[in-house]
Amino acid sequence: MSPAGINLLYLPPFSIIARFFITALIFLNLGFLLLLYQSLRGELYLTPTVHVFTLGFMANTMVGALFQMLPVVAGAVIEEPLKKATFVHIGLTSGALLLTYGIYSFSKPFALTGLFLLLSSLFYIASLMLYKLLKIKNLREAPRGFKFALGSFLVGLTLATLLVLNLFGVINLPHGYLFELHMSFMLFGWTATLVASVSFQVIEMFFVTPPYPKFLTSYLPKTVFGLLILKAFFPRFFLIDILISVIFTVYAFFTIKLLLQRKRKIRDPLISLWYVSMAFLIISCILFPLREKLFYPFLISFGVFVLSVIMAMMYRIIPFLVWMHLSTKGVPKAPTMFEVISQREMWNNFYLHVISVLSLIFLTFKLYFIPPILFLISSLYFLYNVSRGVLVYVKHIRRAQSPSTSNMV
Repeated sequence: MSPAGINLLYLPPFSIIARFFITALIFLNLGFLLLLYQSLRGELYLTPTVHVFTLGFMANTMVGALFQMLPVVAGAVIEEPLKKATFVHIGLTSGALLLTYGIYSFSKPFALTGLFLLLSSLFYIASLMLYKLLKIKNLREAPRGFKFALGSFLVGLTLATLLVLNLFGVINLPHGYLFELHMSFMLFGWTATLVASVSFQVIEMFFVTPPYPKFLTSYLPKTVFGLLILKAFFPRFFLIDILISVIFTVYAFFTIKLLLQRKRKIRDPLISLWYVSMAFLIISCILFPLREKLFYPFLISFGVFVLSVIMAMMYRIIPFLVWMHLSTKGVPKAPTMFEVISQREMWNNFYLHVISVLSLIFLTFKLYFIPPILFLISSLYFLYNVSRGVLVYVKHIRRAQSPSTSNMV
């Protein structure tokens, strides 16, 4: 029996999500290595460093997840998904590396080549996914939110293009205005809206909670998108930022409330990660209207929110997909979800993550090298656990396909 809202008929190959997730975690570790290197040199190149995380880590994670969720949750089938995923993965990975290096070294050829590769892959797949969703009537709550998240992503990519061209003197537009819009669309229109939309599906399904209230699932994505469009015309209208913050604060409180009301009251490291994530989303929402004076605290708190929720989702999605793919293929002695990545390993990573988050206090004492070291240890362990989970799938598939096993089955 399939879980509620899941259509196994359109399940894409497991290798798609595996390659995006593993690449995302490699970028996560590269990002913390870059932060550590800069802290030891007493410098900070904010823009390229941030984009190692946003393009390398976040975009790989979210695009990879959508390759799986669109056909399975929304019934929006992407034909030849492996070919399309390979094209997007190569363009996104190489483009992220070239663009960030180009900005870091202020090299126009590297930056523009990276930008071209990113636009070729991300504009293509985001437009295709949005087109597939728009063709379907009567979408569930989660895919309805995906439409607005992808719309924000396309706007954010357009603004990013203008920013890079502006930076290298190709065009001359107001940089501050473009930056504010780009950041708002990418952080709240794309990332936070996508996280919320995915949670409308997975929180109830994986943790056996009551459903989110209809007013939240129906109005959060479209209202946030509408406010961001309004912000483009009224960039100094302070109330828009406050309303966006209030909307996501309400969402965070409801997420915490639903998790507290779950039917299975067992301790779960993933639920603890969701609590950390929602706490930092609330902090981000408080700081967002004040970001002119508190930009770094806002950026760090939003980063902790995203890292925590992606950790929670990856640790559920990878075991779930390994179990589902092996089960649907009829692989004998397929492992259960809890055997793919053990609870003990997840708890260990949760504790490492919390220690890393607490180490941010050292930034106030100008001990800038301590948090990157601890976050790097946590993210390396994260990569190790997810890689082992992927290898569980590879091992069982190879065993099932070996001649001796095939004769026995």
